[in-house]
Amino acid sequence: MSHLPKVLNALSKLLSYPDEHTVQTAELLYVLLMDETPEAASQAAGFGAFAEQHELYELEETFTRTFDVNPACALEVGWHLFGEEYARGMFLVRMREELRKYNLPESAELPDHLCHVLAIVEAMPENEATRFVKACVQPAVEKMNVALDGKDTAYGHVVSCLALVLRHAWGEPAESAADAAARGPSAFASDPLHAFPVAGVMAGGASSCGEPLDLVPLTLGASLGEDSNTSFADHQPLASTRKP
Repeated sequence: MSHLPKVLNALSKLLSYPDEHTVQTAELLYVLLMDETPEAASQAAGFGAFAEQHELYELEETFTRTFDVNPACALEVGWHLFGEEYARGMFLVRMREELRKYNLPESAELPDHLCHVLAIVEAMPENEATRFVKACVQPAVEKMNVALDGKDTAYGHVVSCLALVLRHAWGEPAESAADAAARGPSAFASDPLHAFPVAGVMAGGASSCGEPLDLVPLTLGASLGEDSNTSFADHQPLASTRKP
């Protein structure tokens, strides 16, 4: 995907609390995706159409209702991988170390929030990004996508768009979305992070005093400085189960 850094940056912004730039960001995302991944572009357009037609406070309410009060759709990757297991805390520590390693700003959100995690993916060397996405990011996003399927929230378009982008850039997930949703977070406790083990955590969640593992890398990437005059009212989205 030729514009992947900018695509990840735009998705990171759309999965953060909405602001006065949300519509412009959705427009840019649509433009970046329309040629290479029209299905993902259609999802961006679906969200953009909703954002254009509603006030900012309505977007804020929709965001809160979708992500903040529904654990199945929480934006923290570690929650979907580990739930309340001890390894979640180690994952948070690791994500914070990655942010520091790449001089990435840490917001008020937790270090494993998707806005940070997508920045990490963007900054990683290709081989490490692949391991991280397949082991951690894609399983979490697929579970979120299943949880939002058919729900009456425009943010379902954004999560669906992210799932499609990850598939286009890194291939199909290692397990189906349904299996990912059925498998509880505790299944990860015996094998933290799969190919991406957390420093200080052994299989079964026991702490390790051995040599620290190399931490994996994370950069907030390209700015959204491009202008766009795209109007979502002019776009006819592909058939979708998402409701605007």
